[in-house]
Amino acid sequence: MVRLNVDLENIGVVIPVFNAEKTIGSLIEGIIRQGTEPENIIVVDDGSFDRTSEIVRYFGVTCVTHQKNLGKGAALKHGFDIAKDRGIDCLFTLDADGQHRVSEMDGFLKHKDEFDLIIGFRHNMKSMPMLRRLVNRTTSLVVSLLADSHLVDVQCGFRLIDLAIFDRLILRTNNYQTESEMVIRAARLKYRIGSTPITTLYDKEKSYINPFVDTLRFLKMAVGFLWR
Repeated sequence: MVRLNVDLENIGVVIPVFNAEKTIGSLIEGIIRQGTEPENIIVVDDGSFDRTSEIVRYFGVTCVTHQKNLGKGAALKHGFDIAKDRGIDCLFTLDADGQHRVSEMDGFLKHKDEFDLIIGFRHNMKSMPMLRRLVNRTTSLVVSLLADSHLVDVQCGFRLIDLAIFDRLILRTNNYQTESEMVIRAARLKYRIGSTPITTLYDKEKSYINPFVDTLRFLKMAVGFLWR
């Protein structure tokens, strides 16, 4: 694996995890090989009851744990707070299930100075399970309308974020809708949002999204933005 051609001293990584013992080790190992300092890799274990935390600590990265599952958004926000306290300028977010290629981080960094928030665009949508594809297209359309900007793949968890946006941007949700909330608020605050194509590897990883509950949470968030 080739190391990235960028100074990574002030670039971190936040990974929210829940019961990811099968995939988290190889993901962390790949990120370290790319040149990221282990202490700048922040893994937030959101109430796992498997060996996730044990595996994470083996690699000497930053590991914080929630005693109970608080939601992906809560885990992301906790990671962002830790990164800001450490003086990290910007960071990647990645999902823990192994569906992202860390080798594609370079594609984000090439546009680091052009945008405040860069979202991975999964160009191989045909390989995405049908239900996920439908949900992704629907949420992307809704978020694009609320953000008054054409956004292709708002649910992708592979992102590069300039942490300075959180000087003004306050996230109020705690679950899967938080990533969409971030995009809407960033767009309305006139931050520069870009995208870069990525490959997504779909296997038989278990999804912890509750189709009914998380759809209701998304709709509640979306309706709330109609009055703001």
